Amino acid sequence: MWGETELRRIAEEALRQADGDSAEAVIVARTGSLTRFANAAIHQNVSALEAGLRVRVVRGTRVATQATDRLDTEGIAAVARSASELAKIVPENPHFGGLPRPRPIAPAPSSFVERTATASALDRAKAVKRICDPAKAQRLRAAGFVATNVQEVAVASTLGTWAYSPETTSEVQVAAIGDAGSAFAHRVSLDFGTLDVSGAAEEAIAKAARAQGPLDLTPGEHEVILEPYAVRDIVAFLGQQLTGLAVEEGRSFVAGRLGQKITGPVTLVDDPFDGDGLARAFDFEGQPSDRIALIEDGIARAVVYDSATAHRTGNRNTGHALFPNAFQPAAAMHLRLEPGTRSREELIRGVRRGVLVTRFWYTRWVHQLRTVVTGMTRDGTFAIEDGEIAYPVKNFRFTQSYHEALAGTRDIGRDLALLLPAESFGIQASSQRVPAIHLASFNFTGATAY
Repeated sequence: MWGETELRRIAEEALRQADGDSAEAVIVARTGSLTRFANAAIHQNVSALEAGLRVRVVRGTRVATQATDRLDTEGIAAVARSASELAKIVPENPHFGGLPRPRPIAPAPSSFVERTATASALDRAKAVKRICDPAKAQRLRAAGFVATNVQEVAVASTLGTWAYSPETTSEVQVAAIGDAGSAFAHRVSLDFGTLDVSGAAEEAIAKAARAQGPLDLTPGEHEVILEPYAVRDIVAFLGQQLTGLAVEEGRSFVAGRLGQKITGPVTLVDDPFDGDGLARAFDFEGQPSDRIALIEDGIARAVVYDSATAHRTGNRNTGHALFPNAFQPAAAMHLRLEPGTRSREELIRGVRRGVLVTRFWYTRWVHQLRTVVTGMTRDGTFAIEDGEIAYPVKNFRFTQSYHEALAGTRDIGRDLALLLPAESFGIQASSQRVPAIHLASFNFTGATAY
């Protein structure tokens, strides 16, 4: 780890070298370690030590940002000079309100666990063994990874901002593969010592054993139980639209609809103080992050803002800025879909005829304003008959409005799974905690050959 003292020194040196009316330095330092396995054997073991510095310089209403991964004296000076020179010539932005002034940051639960930071390659290899041995015993091929990540985020500005957060995550992903079917499981923990490796292995292996020899099921509108892995996808896509910029540009499904019913009885919050998630009480501008109810019992309540969008639209900055960029300046980074009261088994028993979906795959926007997404099911899709999992079915293709699907929410699971974005071996800006969910209808447009 670099530590708060060293990162503060680097940030202050960058600010000292910057030439402008004001300046900001953002540092993300990371040590990511990954042990990947396939065919029940480890084939890759890597660790990467990375650190990046972004300097934003403001001259009047001209704003320029430059980045570097060189954090020696010459590298810091070079990126600060580059941002400063660029700030002299970029077009003016009359809607820019300046860098945000520092505000008090409330304490949040620590997201740093020493045991994760010190986990070794041998520790990860032992975890892999706890997956591969039982998979081989069931004549299944196991693939996936075990990873640990240490991340430090630091933000400073010439206006007096200073914010620092050390964070750790560990995760395991497992695909258990047979001759004619596969299954998936994922676990995340801030503490590598409590990472449920055995639970992930057991889930993937048991589901893969049931997934062999999938049968045809006619596409169309089906009642569904979505496992948390599929719900994560819905929450992530909707989160992209619950921002001030999406509303300003008229491409958000809540644009002009705040205070109106938009889904069934679901509550979606962004909670940077959730001790069971990846807590961080500030954003990438060093502003305090608010806990916000985005959707409350199906009613659209709020969206999140960074400083620039809030200034431009006359709204309050909620402290949800990402790295300075023109495309997605803000995001809901600590999403939680509030739980219900049903166990997974009780959800399934509530379906007379429907489909159990483990996860979605290769999902892409079709129509953002209507939250229409297309994709596929993968790694464990089953027919439900009379409240029981009846048989595996071939995967479906789907095209579905996610918020309209949530309008048919019939029940929600009581257990929340902590999950990271699907491609999480990189800068960790967000996490989701989501349950399984029972929906009245989901539109499957076709079926695959397997």
